[in-house]
Amino acid sequence: MNRLAIVLVAAVVFSLPPGASISAAASPEEIWKSLEKLPAAEREKKLIEGAKSEGEMVWYTNTGLENANRYIQAFKKAYPFTNPKVWRAKTRQVTQRVIAEANAGRNLVDVIKPSTDLLPALLEKNLIGRYETPLRTVYPALSKGTYFTNMNYAFRVFAFNPRKVARKDVPKTWEELLQPRWKGQILFDESSLEEVMALLAVWGREKTVSYLTRLAQQQLLIRVGRDTTTQMMMAGEAPLAVTTYAYNNESLRAQNAPVDWVAEDLIPALMYPLTMARNAPHPYSAALFYDFLLSEPGQQLIAKEGRVVAHPKVEPIYPRMKELQNFLGTPRVQLNTVEQNHTFYKDGLQILDEVVLKQRN
Repeated sequence: MNRLAIVLVAAVVFSLPPGASISAAASPEEIWKSLEKLPAAEREKKLIEGAKSEGEMVWYTNTGLENANRYIQAFKKAYPFTNPKVWRAKTRQVTQRVIAEANAGRNLVDVIKPSTDLLPALLEKNLIGRYETPLRTVYPALSKGTYFTNMNYAFRVFAFNPRKVARKDVPKTWEELLQPRWKGQILFDESSLEEVMALLAVWGREKTVSYLTRLAQQQLLIRVGRDTTTQMMMAGEAPLAVTTYAYNNESLRAQNAPVDWVAEDLIPALMYPLTMARNAPHPYSAALFYDFLLSEPGQQLIAKEGRVVAHPKVEPIYPRMKELQNFLGTPRVQLNTVEQNHTFYKDGLQILDEVVLKQRN
């Protein structure tokens, strides 16, 4: 063996965790699998030992940067020896980056939070690993799948400006949005694909296309971003803003902002899946971070934002959000699952583009 080869082999050997060898180096999924049968204390000990040898953890997420950094700092406080890093972008950019890095043979990310509509693209390319943590056992069946666990739900509701319209006059159903009085009075976010898929799942294609054609004729005020539509509504641009986030409305209401909302007859709801990169370069740190976000303390961090989290022991901070939580699993809520996306994504996107957005005001 020449001198360069010896140096390279030595570098590989000294980069492995204690007790590992070149021939015995386990894949991340093998490491996670080996943890499944361990008692809780021994499992935690192995995770900590492994994480100390890794040096960092990388999270790609669509979570707002301020919130994501709060989670990272809380994690680092719980595990001071870790060096967690976060990269935040829109879901499509997160997905594209994970795929591009994998295609280039660069395994940089450990934990990924995409959305249910783009998670299938990562699964199809075998980029998501299976990690069965004991913390998942308390989570209800509708909030988890083989390759993900839901961090929290988001309910999309009809918001209104109480200075412009009385609650008793606000539309309570999708059909009521078609009333002549609301023509040119409805703010609508251009990325409302989940709404279209929810209608498709319940109504079928023919009724959905017919309805959205008539809704588009209401001269929707189409804008970019749900926060933007809500802010414009509060500023008086229009009395209604449909497809807004209930938790955001409640947070603003708590600050006496001019916003209120109603839960319509069919409520689109989203899940935010937390996943593990199949080739995570820091599998022990990744497992610690994943467990932290699913733990009660981690879920309480998210619930403090006004959100409805998936952990059954963590209650919403706003009573009205509890009412929405109680609708989960009933016909009133259409949950945007991975299976639903697989079935309706392409058709829903086409309908959104060709029926609703082409009428852009």
